[in-house]
Amino acid sequence: MSTPTPPYEQVRREVVEQIRSGELAPGDKLPAIRVYAADLGLAPGTVARAYKLLEEAEIIVTRRGAGTTVAPGAVAASERSAATTEREAGATADPTLVALLAGPVGEARTRGHGEVEIMAAVRQALADAGA
Repeated sequence: MSTPTPPYEQVRREVVEQIRSGELAPGDKLPAIRVYAADLGLAPGTVARAYKLLEEAEIIVTRRGAGTTVAPGAVAASERSAATTEREAGATADPTLVALLAGPVGEARTRGHGEVEIMAAVRQALADAGA
């Protein structure tokens, strides 16, 4: 785990890739947080954070007493998650979304706004829409 990517994100991505590759399938049981953390040499909180993000993305399911398993729809959810990760890393964006935003971005540039201002406005609009 010697990359600038935070360890919890590395764990999350590894589980996503294991599902995408078929190494893990829906219904497969994942290691307990403390066991997985010990295997990786990480703090349990780091693995817990990764598991929480995976649960929010509906890739895994944790049930008290039953442990953590790969969710029934995990393959499709992991594909979506991987695509999002690639876009966040600078890969090509969805062309339909780019076309949708091209007009407003062009208008903002015409009005003299720079890239940093436009990105800040997009982030704020996303935050406002999520609230």
